Amino acid sequence: METMEAIRNRKSVRSYTGEEVNAEDVRAVAKAGNMAAGTPMAGKVYLNAITDRALLARISAATKQVMGASGVPMLEKLASNDNFDPMYGAPATVVVSTDTAADPNTQAMATMNAACAGQNMLVAATELGLGSCFLMTPAMAFAVPEVREAAKVPEGAQVQCVIVFGATDDTEPHKAYPEEPENVFYV
Repeated sequence: METMEAIRNRKSVRSYTGEEVNAEDVRAVAKAGNMAAGTPMAGKVYLNAITDRALLARISAATKQVMGASGVPMLEKLASNDNFDPMYGAPATVVVSTDTAADPNTQAMATMNAACAGQNMLVAATELGLGSCFLMTPAMAFAVPEVREAAKVPEGAQVQCVIVFGATDDTEPHKAYPEEPENVFYV
């Protein structure tokens, strides 16, 4: 698959077959994240690839726990739904974290570095024929020290997002993109 084709075909997938992702594909997705553009002034980006089903379930449960106590009505409502899985049953995830910075501008750069890593991983998963989704809510799970430790998130790092991926039976077509989009300007 060509790069532009992978970008065009990438979509947010929220249903997975449960089939395990082979180790080679997990490594390829993580490597793609590690090759992302970013500014070194913002510190490191850390990638924790997780395929352990028990740990994925703990992350999902901890996310719902933190959501339920968040004081945000929408998150509390979602967390109260017994059928809601914040990780959508994905068999693999990469937790993306960055060095924490006191300066807001440096922290914003770190967040953008994490987003660049996430986008690379989404495109790589698509190229490998896997569904994927960029999620921020499960980052809440890492406020639970036991979950953070089990996932081996580096001390002092701030979890920015998680990228979930795996085989999917989602056959919905990707949204169509216009040949000449109205929001792109050439100067």
